[in-house]
Amino acid sequence: MAKEIRRKEPADIHIHKALYRAIIDHKIPPGTALLEDKLSAAFKVSRTVVRKALHKLAHERLVDVVPNKGASVARPSATEAHQIFEARRELEQIIVRMTITKATGVELQSLVKLAKSEQQAFAKGRKADRLQLSGDFHRQLARLSGNAVLESFLEELVSRSSLIIALYESPGAIPCSHTEHLEIANAMLARDAGMAAKYMEHHLQHIEAQIDLTASQQSPDFHQLFAGKSARKKVRG
Repeated sequence: MAKEIRRKEPADIHIHKALYRAIIDHKIPPGTALLEDKLSAAFKVSRTVVRKALHKLAHERLVDVVPNKGASVARPSATEAHQIFEARRELEQIIVRMTITKATGVELQSLVKLAKSEQQAFAKGRKADRLQLSGDFHRQLARLSGNAVLESFLEELVSRSSLIIALYESPGAIPCSHTEHLEIANAMLARDAGMAAKYMEHHLQHIEAQIDLTASQQSPDFHQLFAGKSARKKVRG
């Protein structure tokens, strides 16, 4: 096996971050087998290191690990998809109201800035940036609530929602989160809790309406996804 590359951070943390981002950015479809030998070759590390990263992803419920069968990206069912969006609608309306009472004007303005950045990414066709900014909007909103428990719950729901969108989003779906995020942020900046909560509920209903509950799956080339990045970075193995 190739000698492990020395890196600035522990190899398992680096691999966890790379896989996490690839999964939530829809580069690795739900249900994809995460073969330890292919990942170890792509990242130029031992299978033990890869296994450690996979178990962390399993704890975050982004990966399923089955004894004697290996790991694969989690594949939420249609029922689970509906339940996750139902939970998000209830939770995020609470978070919106809580954040309005606790956040400063400058902090709320950061949500407007995120929504506008997402809008720019959409206009320029930068899909990866748009997806990341979309998730960041909801994460920042939860952080501003000042409730670490709610923030943790939402982090898990946002990540699992990304899997659902990757698996079920209709091919003809039109991204609209940037405009809806801006509506939510502006209502919060105006301290209109009722309208902000209403916009949030509509936003999440809109996303759920664009999933068609049919699956499509392609197997990614892990070497193409990760090997080049691993070769260019210096992190401690």
